[in-house]
Amino acid sequence: MGFVFHHMTGASARAVLSDPYVDIYLAIRTEPPYNAGPLYSRERFVERTAAQVERPGFELVASELDGRPAGFAFGMTMEAGRWWGGETTEPPSEVLDAPKFAVIELDLLPEHRGLGVGKRLLGELLDGRTEPWATLLSRPDTPAHGMYRRWGWRVVGTVRPAPDAVVADAMVVQLGVGAGIRG
Repeated sequence: MGFVFHHMTGASARAVLSDPYVDIYLAIRTEPPYNAGPLYSRERFVERTAAQVERPGFELVASELDGRPAGFAFGMTMEAGRWWGGETTEPPSEVLDAPKFAVIELDLLPEHRGLGVGKRLLGELLDGRTEPWATLLSRPDTPAHGMYRRWGWRVVGTVRPAPDAVVADAMVVQLGVGAGIRG
């Protein structure tokens, strides 16, 4: 049996707050360069994700292999005129002035990497979105940053989302124009 993908919105998307998903998040955040810092604690993840799951347009895509969670991606709508919080640089006006889909997490257990599952998770999350842009934050010192660039995302600024966070690159991709995200 291969990987199975599930789309969840509304009350069913609260599954991301359950132990299997939180455990995947924590497993990734113990790897360098995250090294399990305070920003990546169970409590902080659950607190911010519980608020995000209630936001308009929130969607979770989960992947399972043999009935066991392997990874997930989620995000939510970011209205026109809105941008990332914290200390930020101004994005291009064509991005700022349009509605966007903010990808908050793309997490995949290490044993499933390199198989196209992460790309498919992101593709499943973004496929059919009506927003013209998607955006995400990526630390430049992570392997994921290069992966996003290979998939067509471009850096448009920087963001420090919380006082105890490192500066991340704000990246965008235009949706519906062969962004290279479908697996």
